[in-house]
Amino acid sequence: MKLWQKTYLLSTLLCVLILYGCMFSVTAPAISATVRSATESALREERALAKTLEQTMAQAPEGRQIPVLRTLLDYYAGTGLTFRVTEIDQQIYSTLPCSVEKSPGTMGFLRDRGRLYIFASDRLPSGYDFLYLKDAAATDALLKHQVTAAALTGTAVAILMAAALYVLLYRVNLPVSRLAHEMRTPLTTMKGYAETLRDAKLTEEQRYMAASYIAAETTRLSDVSARLLTLHNAKEEATPFGPVDVEELFEHIRQTYPTATYEVNWPTLFGDRAMLSSMLNNLVDNAVKASPAGSPVELRAAPNVLAVIDHGSGLSDQALAYVNHPSRFKKLHDAGGLGVPLCHQIAKAHGARLTYTRGADGGTVATVTFYNSLTS
Repeated sequence: MKLWQKTYLLSTLLCVLILYGCMFSVTAPAISATVRSATESALREERALAKTLEQTMAQAPEGRQIPVLRTLLDYYAGTGLTFRVTEIDQQIYSTLPCSVEKSPGTMGFLRDRGRLYIFASDRLPSGYDFLYLKDAAATDALLKHQVTAAALTGTAVAILMAAALYVLLYRVNLPVSRLAHEMRTPLTTMKGYAETLRDAKLTEEQRYMAASYIAAETTRLSDVSARLLTLHNAKEEATPFGPVDVEELFEHIRQTYPTATYEVNWPTLFGDRAMLSSMLNNLVDNAVKASPAGSPVELRAAPNVLAVIDHGSGLSDQALAYVNHPSRFKKLHDAGGLGVPLCHQIAKAHGARLTYTRGADGGTVATVTFYNSLTS
């Protein structure tokens, strides 16, 4: 896993923790308010019923208190309210849907068989213990709705934030990744020339040629790095174009890849030499990797067309179908690293299109077709 991907995961985790912490701090007061409102309402109702019950029983004729009590409480049957009245642990009246053992002077919530209830227990002045139990399905549904809404909102925001953070870090890291990719091949070649200068017995002319190549590659790497950063940040039309000698471009590539051969029928095109060299280097590098050892790789230039042809095993039908979609192609073929998307972008910056087809011998033909009149 790359460093920027590790940074992304850690940053996303931290942001998600902070986000859910904020969601909890916002949701908790709302949940608390819902619970407080439900308990206060139940408490007011219980106290009103207890007062009414006490007054009614006090006014009832002697010996009629219990029938009056039952008549009064039966009135609330079907309203979601249930009660229990006891006297010295002896049950006088009960419509409770479940067994409840609560001390007088307590209230709160209880759940039985998945259903939520609010209870309030009180002791009447007459000595009766009065237990009030109310179905709290509406409150339960509201609490679940609040929690679910908070969870879904937090998840949606977290997904959007994670996607935005991924795109941001990817775009910030992209120029660095491309630069590292572009420097790999020239640095390897320069290392080879430097080791040859150090270890081999060369003539003065050979030493001069090796040193000149290293100097040229150093200049080109500096130019490529600047161009890659410019290509990433600037608009396409801001790319500076100039005449590019195609044969010189091909010859420089042949020095890096000795198995490369070339044929030029389009001597000059207008474009950015460093970027075109980078594009062709990537295409030839992929072609060499896809070809048997020592197999030639052909470079051809015809009016408005540059082509790189290998004689390897070729791409699968599925890879060919998606080869012009770099993000998909990367999943299908080992060659689909940073080089392929970069080649597409460089071609696009020159008003060209990069396409892949299967060659006559089963290999792969990479064709860059220029449509912009400024490059012709």
